[in-house]
Amino acid sequence: MKLLELRVDESIFNEVKDFLSILPKRKIKLREILNDSHIAYVPDKEQEDIEKTLIKKSYHTISRSKTVDI
Repeated sequence: MKLLELRVDESIFNEVKDFLSILPKRKIKLREILNDSHIAYVPDKEQEDIEKTLIKKSYHTISRSKTVDI
């Protein structure tokens, strides 16, 4: 089986998927891949600061739930 990478504009994405769905299921495998390249990069220094903050126990909130029969 060969691999084909296809980049499609959002405006026609569903049409392309519909077209590909008419092909024999045993002859083609479709996998939709989420493109998260639009997520902003966090610089290493900022990431270190975030991790140091998250380690502090004073920033942790403990939550408990209790069920009461009425």
